[in-house]
Amino acid sequence: MKQTLLLLFLACDLAGAQEPLLPNGGFEAASTGPMLAALTPAVREFYGGAADSPFAGWAFGGRWERGDYAVAVSDVSHGGQRACQMTCRRKGRGGIASAPLTLPAGTTIEISGWTKGDGAAGGRVFLNLEGTPGDGWDSRDLKTGTYDWNRFVKRATVPGEGQQTVIVFLYTTCEGSVYVDDMAVSIAKDGAAAEPGSAKRPRPIAEPAGSPGYRVSVVSALDKVFREDDYAAEPVTRIALSAARNEVEAAQLVVEAPWRPVTIEQVRCSDLRGPGGATVPADALSWQRVDYVETTVTPPYYTERGLGWYPDPLLPAGPFTVARQSRAPLWLSLRTPRDCPAGAYSGTVTVQAAGLPAVSLPLTLTVWDFALTDETHLRTMTWLGGGVLREWYGHDWSAQGERDHAVVRRRYEDCLLAHRLGPGGEVATDVAADENGRFDFRRVDESLDRLLRGGMNAFIMGTAPNLGRQNQKAYSPEFVAKFTTMLRAYSEHLRAKGWLDKAYVYVWDEAPKSAWPEVKRIDQAIHAAAPSVRILQCLNEPEGVRELTGFADVFDVYVAQYHKTGVAASQAKGAEAWLAVCCYPMDHPNFFLEYPLVDVRVTPWICWKYKAAGFEYWSPNAWGANWQRKGDKWPKVPWTANTFGRYNGDGYLLYPGADGQPYSSLRLEALRDGLEDYEYLWTLRERLKARPDSVAAAARDLLTLGPVVSEAGGYAEDHAALTRYRARVAEAIVALGRQ
Repeated sequence: MKQTLLLLFLACDLAGAQEPLLPNGGFEAASTGPMLAALTPAVREFYGGAADSPFAGWAFGGRWERGDYAVAVSDVSHGGQRACQMTCRRKGRGGIASAPLTLPAGTTIEISGWTKGDGAAGGRVFLNLEGTPGDGWDSRDLKTGTYDWNRFVKRATVPGEGQQTVIVFLYTTCEGSVYVDDMAVSIAKDGAAAEPGSAKRPRPIAEPAGSPGYRVSVVSALDKVFREDDYAAEPVTRIALSAARNEVEAAQLVVEAPWRPVTIEQVRCSDLRGPGGATVPADALSWQRVDYVETTVTPPYYTERGLGWYPDPLLPAGPFTVARQSRAPLWLSLRTPRDCPAGAYSGTVTVQAAGLPAVSLPLTLTVWDFALTDETHLRTMTWLGGGVLREWYGHDWSAQGERDHAVVRRRYEDCLLAHRLGPGGEVATDVAADENGRFDFRRVDESLDRLLRGGMNAFIMGTAPNLGRQNQKAYSPEFVAKFTTMLRAYSEHLRAKGWLDKAYVYVWDEAPKSAWPEVKRIDQAIHAAAPSVRILQCLNEPEGVRELTGFADVFDVYVAQYHKTGVAASQAKGAEAWLAVCCYPMDHPNFFLEYPLVDVRVTPWICWKYKAAGFEYWSPNAWGANWQRKGDKWPKVPWTANTFGRYNGDGYLLYPGADGQPYSSLRLEALRDGLEDYEYLWTLRERLKARPDSVAAAARDLLTLGPVVSEAGGYAEDHAALTRYRARVAEAIVALGRQ
């Protein structure tokens, strides 16, 4: 007991800078007795759900959020003889917790350690600082996947006043195993709390004889190209694409300037020649320039590269200069014609630099013998912020301002539809009765007719708001009567138009437990007034999903929360599930600027795996401080990457271009590619419907996504695995079409 009490931290001697504060950070000392029992009751409360571990000075909890994790002593160590291994037996959350530290408020500490992953996928590994300052007063995500020992460093300043109790937790919500070793806590030098970004540049390389003065290489559309990375010894110089008919497929060219500044004047494509003299015309291929935004606020999740410049906006084609010892990626996008013959096509893409020889690269295109429909069979929806557009482009409420705003909004809606993401969040809710109780649907009809013909497949017809944001607890009788009367008339109108199957009513966004009785009451009133209307409920609380099953028709849950919410049980009872991503819970997959593009592309695959009927993203243009800034705006001034909280890229997939033009992003392009992948799976399933099992068993097995998306939530993080699997699905579709 004496040794255990010593491990529970004597008073911290802050006089010695960098003195280790965390005992047994290397997990070498075995437990010699109960740790938690020696704590005061007030401190022991911080370890709710945890028990003593095999390691002196550490506790372990393995059953949070319906999970089942085990902790073990491992000889796979970074330093010394032992390490801590946490292994998933059922996905949820598990973690280790240090003994409590006593630290004065205002102290800046540095927490460091080493982790190693073995199939740690489908969730997060994260450091969480808890104790008297609060549960999770600071955090940092750590690396996931399969990888060798990787060091992390986190700096944090203890908030509050006086002495604080601080506990270091390290959690996993992943499948697989996470190893932890050589943890340390020390006082940060000079009190520094910032984690600096990189100012690195590529290492110089020699210019070969006969060089045109610059290099052009080819990378995947799912690669993020960073200006500071070293140049490859042998650049890839052949573009190889494959696509169905009526599909958009992309690649990136990277213009590299190792020896001198280079000004690119134009990029042009030849016609692509194919079977029997068939042609894919040159104008089927377009290009844009990939630009960068800088992250300046350390996010609460793990980033491989830290703060710095990340590729994302796609700027219009036009001349540009690549600085010496830098690089600039170009986005090539090719839309295959609806009627081109299947087979192999070839042509060239030529990059022309000012005063230097042109560089031509061969392009090959394989066109699969099937076509994607214009319809997207996964319901998609986002909330386009019209007020943000109005403010950004300076449209007032005059007649001319209204006309200008309508033009710009239509451009943004059309851009989203071209990427198969429907703008249905707030395009059809402007319905009101006149003094005689008659409803005028002409305005919404005009909008819906255009958008539905353009590919929108889901929209909100009315919203019962989150009353907590209005400091209210119950919907008034006047609201209920007015709302349900509108829904009754609106649903009858939509039925007559043939649009009711795409309409939803949104009720109390992310309702807390205290609101569930009121949610039930409004749900019942809606169904009584308009029985055919479907209620969409965004909710990620497992108890709430169970409680509201039978009241809501559709549960909208975050991708990483699918298993935790237990929504599969609601699906079994007839409810629909939709999946979404947002800042919470920061797990992979997510759409943050720092996360791999495979996170975005795989999301529709996960929707298929879990039989989700839809996908929603809360906003394509929540531009935060960027649109609120007075005076010059981006790109004249730097873009603020964290438009919502400390989350870089959360809430926007479009950038505000000049003259009311939306600029796409790498993430929006990756989402469209993923939605088109979903259409491959839908096409295969349709062709299999008429096939006997003896003929189509292997093709049917492809629909399970076994190698690329697991039942428990993990997925292939190597984007080449998705590409290979997509090709197998395409080959199966073609083969079934021939039989």
